[in-house]
Amino acid sequence: MNKYVLKVITISVILFSIIIDTFGTLNQNVITLENNDVKAVFDKETGALVELSGKSNDWQFQQRHELGLSFQLLVPAPDKRNNPVFGVKQKLKKYEISADKNTITFYWEKLQSERAGVLDINIIGKANLDSMGLTFDMKIENNSLYTIEAAAFPAIGDLSRPNLEENLECMSVGYSGMDKLPIAPVFFNKIGYYGVDNPTIALNTNNQFILLGTPSKGFYIGCHDISQKEMLTYNIELKPGYGLSYDNWAGEFASKGEAGEETPRLELRVWHFPYINPSETASLSPIVIKPYNGSWHAGVDIYKSWRKTWFHYPQTPQWAKEVHSWQQIHINSPEDELRCQYKDLVKYGEDCAKYGVKAIQLTGWNNGGQDKNNPSHDTDPRLGSWQDLKDAIARIEAMGVRVILFNKYTWADRSTEWFRNELIKYAVKDPYGDYPVYHGYQYQTPTQLADINTIRFVPMCQLSPQWRDIANKEFMKSIDLGASGMLYDENQHHGGATYCWDKSHGHHVPAYVFEGDMPLVNGFREITNNLKPDFLLSGEDSYEIQKTQYSVSYYRMNPFTHIPLKRYIDPYELIMVQVIGFNDRAMINACLKYRYIFSYEPYNFKGRLSDFPLTINYGQKIDSLRTTYKDYLWDGEFRDILGATVTSNGNPFDSYAVYRHATENKNAVVITNNNKEEIEVEVKIDNSNHPLVYVSPENMGKIKFEGKLKIKPLSVIVVMEK
Repeated sequence: MNKYVLKVITISVILFSIIIDTFGTLNQNVITLENNDVKAVFDKETGALVELSGKSNDWQFQQRHELGLSFQLLVPAPDKRNNPVFGVKQKLKKYEISADKNTITFYWEKLQSERAGVLDINIIGKANLDSMGLTFDMKIENNSLYTIEAAAFPAIGDLSRPNLEENLECMSVGYSGMDKLPIAPVFFNKIGYYGVDNPTIALNTNNQFILLGTPSKGFYIGCHDISQKEMLTYNIELKPGYGLSYDNWAGEFASKGEAGEETPRLELRVWHFPYINPSETASLSPIVIKPYNGSWHAGVDIYKSWRKTWFHYPQTPQWAKEVHSWQQIHINSPEDELRCQYKDLVKYGEDCAKYGVKAIQLTGWNNGGQDKNNPSHDTDPRLGSWQDLKDAIARIEAMGVRVILFNKYTWADRSTEWFRNELIKYAVKDPYGDYPVYHGYQYQTPTQLADINTIRFVPMCQLSPQWRDIANKEFMKSIDLGASGMLYDENQHHGGATYCWDKSHGHHVPAYVFEGDMPLVNGFREITNNLKPDFLLSGEDSYEIQKTQYSVSYYRMNPFTHIPLKRYIDPYELIMVQVIGFNDRAMINACLKYRYIFSYEPYNFKGRLSDFPLTINYGQKIDSLRTTYKDYLWDGEFRDILGATVTSNGNPFDSYAVYRHATENKNAVVITNNNKEEIEVEVKIDNSNHPLVYVSPENMGKIKFEGKLKIKPLSVIVVMEK
C-alpha cells in the first residue's frame, strides 16, 4: 500500500470521526438529543439512557452503554410485594422524535414484571432538551389489577466522577442549610445494611433538588413541580459494594476481581411515589438534569432560575421587613413550670423596648404548655385568664413590641380525650389502618428526660377539610387575643408520616400528606386577609412552596459548620436563628454574615434579656451596623463567597460573605474572625475600581482600607467599595 492510499485512508478516518462528533453516533440502535450544553443518547429498543454528557462542563456523567437504565416500577401483587418492573427488560412499542429534534417520546405497553407476569400498564415517557436542561416526564396508565406504588424515572446506570483528583459529593437541602454526603471515592451507606443488598443513599429533599458535584463542576437534578402531589427520593446505590468496608472505600468503584463478575458502578434513580390504583392514570413530576461549571453556587443558580417562574413573596407587615430582632420566651411545658403569669409578661415587653427588640415569640402560653394538649390554643387558667393575656399583649404592643404567639397544627396530643373521642378521625392512617405516632419531646424533670412520661403525638391529615376547620378555629384564638402574628412550629414536616390511607378524608387513597400544607396555610391567610391583613404568618424552616405564605422562617444552626444554601437561594428571605450564649459573638457575627434575624433566647428561651448583657449589647451594635449600612447588609444581594477573595497569612480564608449594593454596582465583604486569637486578612474584591473602606460594630465610621487589616478575636469587619 503506497503513501497516497494511506493518506486517503487517514483523512477518511478523520472525516468519519468529525462526522460522528458533529452529528452524533452512527450507531443505528440509538437516538440522540444534543445541544451546546448536553448530549443524551437513548437505546432504540428499550429507551434506556445509555450516555449522558455535560458538554459545557466536560463530564461524561453516564459512560458505559451496557449499563444504561430506563425506568423501574414497583407493582406489588398478592404475596409478592417486591414485584419490580425493569424498564431495560421491556421493548419499546415505538418512539417519536419531534419536528425540532428536541423531544423524544417513548411508548411502552404490556410490561413484564419479575414476579406477577405481564401487567396491563401503558407508559408514555418523554425526554426534552432545551435551555432549562434535559427534562424527563412520564405518564402512566394502569389497567392492571394492582397499584403502582413507585416509579423511578429518570435512572442513570453508570454514574461517574469527572476525574480522580476531586471527590464527588451529593449536596441537598437540609434543615437550615446544606447537607453533604460523600459519593466517591468514599461512600456512606445511609440505609440500614440489613435492608439492602448494596450500600445505598436515599434522600428525601421535600421534592426540591440535589447536586452531584466536585468543587469545580457538577450536575443539577431537580423536581420542577410545586404541586406536592407525590413524594420523591433520590437514591444512589454502590454496586456490588465496598472494596474495603472498614473505611467505606468505594474506589473506582471496586475492582472487578473484588466484585466477582459484577461490573462495579454507581446507579442513580429518582423515585416517585404516585400510588396509581387500578384504572387510574397519573403523570409524574418532571425532573430536570443540567450540568454546571464551578462551585455549588452555579448548580443552585439553575434552581433559582426556575424558582423565579413561580415564586412570590407573601404579604408581610412593614416592621418585619426592616432590620430588627426578636426574643423567644417559654413560660410553661408539659411538666408544669408555670414560669410567668400572663399579667407579668409586661416586664418582658419592657425589656424588649429597653433593648430595641421588636418582637416577642411567646411559647408555652397555651393550656398545658408547649407540646401538650395539641392542637388546643386555649389559654391556661393556671397562668391567668384569657383577658389577662389579651390585656398583657395590648400593653406590650403599645410599647412598639410585637407579640407573636407560638402555634402548632402538625399533630394532636395522643393522651387527650379530644384526640381519643374526635381527632382520631382526622389522623393520618398508614396502609394497615393505624395512625403513626411521633416520639415527642422531653422537658425539665428527670422522669421526662428519661423519656418515661413523654407526650406522644399523632400526625393530622391536613388534606381533611374537617381537620382544617378545627385548625382554623384554633388559629382564630391568636387573632382574638390581639397578637401581631403566629409562628407555626414544625410546619415543615409531619413527624415521619408521608401518605394517608384514610378513605373518609375526601382525598385520593393514598394521598401525599404534604399536599395538604398549602390548603392549610391558605385557610389561615384567608382569615387574616378578612380580619387582620398585617398579621404575620411565620414558621419553622418552611420549605420552598410554603415561603409564598409564611413570611419568616425560624431555625437553629451551628455557625461553624453552616453552609448558607437557603440564604443563597433567596438573598432576601426573612430568616431568624437562635442566639443563646452568654457572650455569643460568633453566632451574632454569623447572623450579620448571613443576614439572619436574632432570636434572643437566654437560658434556652427561658430567661430575660438582662440575663446576658454581653450578648445583647453586642447584638445591638451589629443591628446598628446593618441599619447604618442597610443598602449593603440588609437590602443588598447576598452572594456568599462569590465576588471577592480573602486570605490570611497567604492561605485561603473562607469565613466571609459578599453583598452587592441594593442600587449601585458596588460590593461589601463581611469577614468574621471566629478564633480566640487575632488574625490578619487580605481582601480583594473582583474587578473593583472603587477605593475601599472598612467599618466595624465598634467603629461605624468609614476608615480607609489599605489591603490588609487585623481582626480581633470573635470580631467582624466589613470592607466596602466607597
